[in-house]
Amino acid sequence: MTDSSAPHVHFVYPMFRAPSPALRMRRGAIDTMQRFGFDVSLLGDRTSVRTESWPARSPFSVTHNVYSRLKERLPVHLYDWQESVSISNQGCDILLGHPHLLDQSKVWDRAFRRGGWGLRIAMTPLSHRHAHVSGRLDRFVPGLDAIFGIMGPYWGDTWQNSALAHWAPKLTRLDMAIDVQRFPFVKTSFNPPGKRRFLYIGNDNPDKGLVLLSILFGLARTSRCTWIGTGRDVPNLEHRSWRPFTAEAVQLLAEEFDFLITMGTSDANPTTILEAMAWGLPVCCTPQSGYYRMPEITSMSINDMNQNVNILDMLQEAPETELLTLAKKARALVERDYTWERFFERFWASLRGVAGQKGIAL
Repeated sequence: MTDSSAPHVHFVYPMFRAPSPALRMRRGAIDTMQRFGFDVSLLGDRTSVRTESWPARSPFSVTHNVYSRLKERLPVHLYDWQESVSISNQGCDILLGHPHLLDQSKVWDRAFRRGGWGLRIAMTPLSHRHAHVSGRLDRFVPGLDAIFGIMGPYWGDTWQNSALAHWAPKLTRLDMAIDVQRFPFVKTSFNPPGKRRFLYIGNDNPDKGLVLLSILFGLARTSRCTWIGTGRDVPNLEHRSWRPFTAEAVQLLAEEFDFLITMGTSDANPTTILEAMAWGLPVCCTPQSGYYRMPEITSMSINDMNQNVNILDMLQEAPETELLTLAKKARALVERDYTWERFFERFWASLRGVAGQKGIAL
């Protein structure tokens, strides 16, 4: 039960939109009504949105897990981050969630400018190497009480040396999480040495480092890589369109591929790394993919391609027993450290701490 006198949280984050023609038409009609100033909800009753059937992938998993846990403690109103409605708030209420940054008519940005909040908190994936991207938040920072940055340890450890170092006093780092039970361990054997295959899952945004993968596999002598995701074809990678990762599809991927690889250049905290480790696919990634200094992950370089080629060659020849041991350790890491229970524990402690500084009891 929530306390009726407690501040209300207005939580703004991406919602899942089922690919249905009827739902798309409804979405379009509501968008139009909102732009003309009608206070109509895309989600129905914002305090009782059913999110449990949403896909287990980010960002919808973040929306579901924060919303469902938070409303057990406080009154919570949910908004899709692309809605254009105004929020009616009381002086102790909390604005929490994902700024749009590129469109000031969207709900979080409008509410921020309106003022009258007990707390204003941005929660969004963050990295700092491409400061022109995350730096769009900078104009809001003076008026924020806190920034909850979903980002890997590499970004948290190096934040003070970045162009965005002045955010640090307001910044809390949150590790991404997955529901590991929805990602079964399926990798039980590896292809023979010299025939092992690499997999990249993601899009072609600059922060993902797809161009670096293209360069690397142009230089590699024995290794090949397949890319599953959205974007234009690039040399040296087989490109397959994105598909739902059903249990059957994941089993086939585990039989065909041996490693997940990503060469992120400013990637906050990609969930695909956690999902692959849960499935049992050993991961190769750059520190700039967020994850680093972990023996369960093979570290790549965004600069030294000769070193990267040597790593691919080493993995091609590694004994299968070593790879299976690595896969099991990676699964154990995810089960221990990257759970929604740990995510929310850190989130809730930080929220209560910020509220306490403003004299708001939660």
